[in-house]
Amino acid sequence: MAHPLAIAGLVLSILALIFLIVAFSTPYWLQSFESSDNRFIKLGLWEACFNDYTYYKDYMGKRYDGCWWIFSYEYRPIWSWLNPPWFLGIQILLTLTLLTKLASVILQLMLMVKCCPSTKATCLDFLNSGMMFGSGAIIAISCILFGINSDADREWLPRPEQNYLSWSFGMCVFSGFLAIFAGMCLVVEAIRFRLTQQHSKPAPPYGGYVMKSVPPRY
Repeated sequence: MAHPLAIAGLVLSILALIFLIVAFSTPYWLQSFESSDNRFIKLGLWEACFNDYTYYKDYMGKRYDGCWWIFSYEYRPIWSWLNPPWFLGIQILLTLTLLTKLASVILQLMLMVKCCPSTKATCLDFLNSGMMFGSGAIIAISCILFGINSDADREWLPRPEQNYLSWSFGMCVFSGFLAIFAGMCLVVEAIRFRLTQQHSKPAPPYGGYVMKSVPPRY
């Protein structure tokens, strides 16, 4: 039967993956206050919503209304403004984090059902803990970048003082904490499993026996 630490690490990893998937796919990272008269409505990693918005540098006067995929043809005229380099970097980092968490959960499930050789279990536990710690660190960096730039980048979305970080952003932050806690459980489990293996090894033949010279008898 799996050790409670391994089970806790797996449960936390699955929860971290679920929270990240929800944050990854929902357009509620940034929202405008309902009481404000703002043409911007809400934004996610892959979707942006406007209410009859006109970009001030667009001399054609195109109006953007409704919710569209950020890379859609509808937003092509304003894509470089809507998706600045720092935001594109966050999209790439969180995509890699999602794949890393998915791979870690699959590896943990394989270890749980004994699909991997026991000789590799310790190395895989350390690998899983490293993947979860790395995921938590990348999520922390991404959330800090988004939180700072969503308010400091005055050339980005209109009226940033009327916008607030919404629940999708909070889900991503919570996913990062869960990933770090999962990594802690997994690294402790890896150390425990290694020590158990070392103590369970049979002693070599004549272990501890020291040959002594016998003085000759005349």
